[in-house]
Amino acid sequence: MNRTTHYFYSNLLDKTIEYQYVLPDSVIDEAYLLYVQDGNDYLELGGVEDTYKLLKKHFPELMNKLLLVLIHPGTSEERWHSYHRKGKYFQQYMDFMYQEFIPEVESDLKQRFKNLTIVKRGLIGDSLAGNISLNIAALNPELWTHLLLQSAAITEGDIDAVVKREKLDLKVYQTVGVYEDEFISTITDERLYIYSRNKVLYERLKNKVPIILFKEKEESHLWEFWKRNLPEALEFFLRN
Repeated sequence: MNRTTHYFYSNLLDKTIEYQYVLPDSVIDEAYLLYVQDGNDYLELGGVEDTYKLLKKHFPELMNKLLLVLIHPGTSEERWHSYHRKGKYFQQYMDFMYQEFIPEVESDLKQRFKNLTIVKRGLIGDSLAGNISLNIAALNPELWTHLLLQSAAITEGDIDAVVKREKLDLKVYQTVGVYEDEFISTITDERLYIYSRNKVLYERLKNKVPIILFKEKEESHLWEFWKRNLPEALEFFLRN
């Protein structure tokens, strides 16, 4: 496993974005590419490196294809404004992903790994990072193969943006804790009804996507939950 830190200046967001690669040590021709929103939190709180090492023992051939791109949104306020539908930078953030960041990253990876073919391209995020992942996928679903949602903090508007698509050729992993309706946003002081809204999202998605795995857990809205759940989510990405 090879982790490196990089910086990218976004003209659309008018700021520098920090991101990390987690790459296999050997040369590869096929890639399972996963964009990780809340990247620093997944490194510091979500146990992504430990999960990587664990899965490497169980699925060495599959893990040798896994490329992670971990994106850090900035401060808590910048994160909210980028990831929430009512945020000032919500649309700009999605434009940044499609117009600036993804082309830059994938061009760079294809220079690092000659003749690289991306056979899977996915998004993963927790809470609001799950929400922006959902919206990015809904904006251009043809680009993506997988969507991994850990307790996505979604609104009715986010659900509507996804389900208005007639069909989504996405393989979806969705998990949520049964106690997450109790969570109140530290930014807006509003109750987010995460458990209830995720159940609605699942019901609206299950007939639109080829595969959806929905898991309810006896959990609250905490990083300890997502850390324990991460191996299962990444295994879904690797094996489906």
